[in-house]
Amino acid sequence: MVLGIIGYGNMGESFAKALRGHLEVLVYDVSEEKRSKALSEGFGVASDLEFLLKNSNWLLVAVKPKDVGKLLESLKGKLDQKILISLVAGLSLERIRELSGTSRVIRLMPNINALVGKAVIAFVCSEAIEEGEREKFISLFSHCGSLYELEESLFDAFTALAGSGPAFVFSFIHALSLAGVLEGFPYEKAKAIAIDMVLGSCELLKKLGGNPEEWITKVASPGGTTIEGIKVLEERGFKGIIMECVRKTSEKAKKL
Repeated sequence: MVLGIIGYGNMGESFAKALRGHLEVLVYDVSEEKRSKALSEGFGVASDLEFLLKNSNWLLVAVKPKDVGKLLESLKGKLDQKILISLVAGLSLERIRELSGTSRVIRLMPNINALVGKAVIAFVCSEAIEEGEREKFISLFSHCGSLYELEESLFDAFTALAGSGPAFVFSFIHALSLAGVLEGFPYEKAKAIAIDMVLGSCELLKKLGGNPEEWITKVASPGGTTIEGIKVLEERGFKGIIMECVRKTSEKAKKL
């Protein structure tokens, strides 16, 4: 089983490294510098697209949106029964079919956490993908992060929640870090504490389950320090701000 990756930018490189050892990876990029980088990092490298096509079973398209139209049109009539997997933002299954001439398509929407092998990934398979192929895809690509099979109509909402979501989390961590500075910590120390606190809280919620509200009540004792802070968040409409943030982001995604 050989996966041919077209494009060795941040996403192409991240997926190549996450899949290393689980299948054979062959890389092609129009940039000689990026091909050399892939080679130095231990991947097989194709000198041209024709070689990649000839020697790959599945293809992962990881190029920029501005380059994808010309690329997919160049693949018309050359894909045979290969599965085409697209990471390109905003490119629907139907549009991929139109440009590439194949109906054997899986569309992915990963987030930036792919850079550390912890991506949150939405995916949808075209009707031409068989159940065994879908299961094989899930088995392989689960090494890249968490997979969520969604209807394509939910991809814009997913973009807002999980694609843009890391930026919202980074903003929260930065705010916590600044709060630490206000209380007397050096920024880097406050940031380290905030990151570890967020990671631990997420791990607790993931492993022990339950509604987040239930855990708030376990942390906030009657008349204590935590409830004082929660009161400020409630008065300022914290949850409503987050909900409106995601809603506006989703609306913007639909317009792009």
